[in-house]
Amino acid sequence: MTDGGGSTADVQAELQEYLNAKDINGLFIQIVEQLLIQKPDNPIGFIVEYLVKRHPDKTRAMSLGVAAAAAPLSAAAAATASATDRRLSGAATAKERKSSALMTPADFVGHILSDEESDSEAEDDYVDDVQLKPSLSSTVVGGRRVSVCAELVDPNAKQAEPSKYPKSKQEANRILDILSENLMFKHLDPGSTERVMEAMFNVRKEPGDCIIKEGEEGDNFYVIDEGTIDVYIKKEGKEIKVKSMGVGESFGELALMYSTPRTATCKAATSLRLWALDRISFKLILMQTTTSRRKQYKTFLDRVPILHELTEYEVLTVADSLVEEVVEDGHVICEQGDVGEAFYIIKDGTVVCRQTDATGEVVEVARLGEGHYFGELALMTSKARQATVTAVGQTTLLSMDRKTFKRILGRMEDILQRNMESYRKIQAQAI
Repeated sequence: MTDGGGSTADVQAELQEYLNAKDINGLFIQIVEQLLIQKPDNPIGFIVEYLVKRHPDKTRAMSLGVAAAAAPLSAAAAATASATDRRLSGAATAKERKSSALMTPADFVGHILSDEESDSEAEDDYVDDVQLKPSLSSTVVGGRRVSVCAELVDPNAKQAEPSKYPKSKQEANRILDILSENLMFKHLDPGSTERVMEAMFNVRKEPGDCIIKEGEEGDNFYVIDEGTIDVYIKKEGKEIKVKSMGVGESFGELALMYSTPRTATCKAATSLRLWALDRISFKLILMQTTTSRRKQYKTFLDRVPILHELTEYEVLTVADSLVEEVVEDGHVICEQGDVGEAFYIIKDGTVVCRQTDATGEVVEVARLGEGHYFGELALMTSKARQATVTAVGQTTLLSMDRKTFKRILGRMEDILQRNMESYRKIQAQAI
C-alpha cells in the first residue's frame, strides 16, 4: 500500500520521527497540566497566552500586532477551518485531509478518517493509525464527530490518593524500564514515575480475550509484561488484523488524558500478563506532582542568590523550566573544554570542580553544595567549560538548557558581570 509514492511504513516512520523530534506529546502534556491546574474559563485564550509566555521566541509573530500579518493569518485560518469542517463531514479531498493544519492532537496522531473515504485510502490510513499507536483515539467514529472530554480532578481532595499495588522488585524494575522509554512518561521526574509504577495493577487475559474494543471508551493504559496481542480494525463490518505487539510494548496512552473512543481492537494472542494504569490515578499523580514540584522548587529557588533579582513570575517560570536529574558518585556532569549547553543548580548533594592547568596537573578549585549553581558563564559568553565538575556521592541537580537560560536569566548578565570577582570566589563562576 502506498500513498503519494511512499510506502505506509515510510509515512508512519516519518510521522513518528516528527512527533519524537518536536516532542509533540510533551508539549500537549504541558498544556493539559496547566489547564487542569488553573482551570481557566477561557481555555483557548489561556493556551495562547501560555504558549506566548513559555515560548516567546517561537510565538513572537503573534504578539507583534501587525495588521498586515493578521489578514493572511486569518485567511489561512479560515481556509484551514473550512478544510477541517469538510474533512470531518466527509466531503474533504484527500489533499485537504492530509494537509489540514488545524487538527486536535487526536486528529493529527490518529489519522482520522470518515466513512466516505475510498477503501484503499482508508485501509492505508487505518494501518498508519494503528501502527503509530493502537491506543491513539480519534474524535470521529462512523463519520460522526464525538466529544473528547477530560474529567476534572481535585488534587487536594482528601480521598484523592492513587491506589498502590504490590509488585516484586523485578516487576517494578521492568515497568520502570518500559515507562522510561515511553514519550508520555519521559518528562516525569523519578519520584513521579515511581508513583505511576506503584499505581499500576495486574491484568491477566487468555487467548482470544478482548482487552480494548474499537469504538468503546477507553480509560486504561497498558504495558505488556508477558505474551502477545493482536491488533484489529474494522473494515466493511469485518475485523482485520493489522499488527501484533509483544513484551515491553505499551498502548492506551491517550486514554489517560481524554475520555475518547478506541480506534482499534486488541485481543490476546497468547496467555497474557499486563500492567494497567487508570486515567484518574494518572491525573492525580500528574497534578499533585506538578503542583508540589512548583511549590518545592519555588521555596528552593528563593534561597538561590542569583535569582533574587527575578520577579515572582520569572521565578515560577524558572521552576517550571527546570529538569531534575539524580546522578551517582563519580558522575561527570560537565567536562573542561566542552561547549556549555546547560546551567545547573544543586538541589541536594555535593560536586567537586577541578581544572587541568597548562602543565597537565589537575587541581581542585571548588566544592559546591545545596543552593550553589554552575555553568552560567559558559551560557552567557559561549566559552568552553573552564572546569570539570564531578558528583561527590549521590547528587540531585536542577538544570536549564541554553535557550531557556538566555530567555529568563539573560537580562541579569550585566549584574553578573559587574560582580564577577566576588561572584567567582563564592560560586565558582568560571565553571
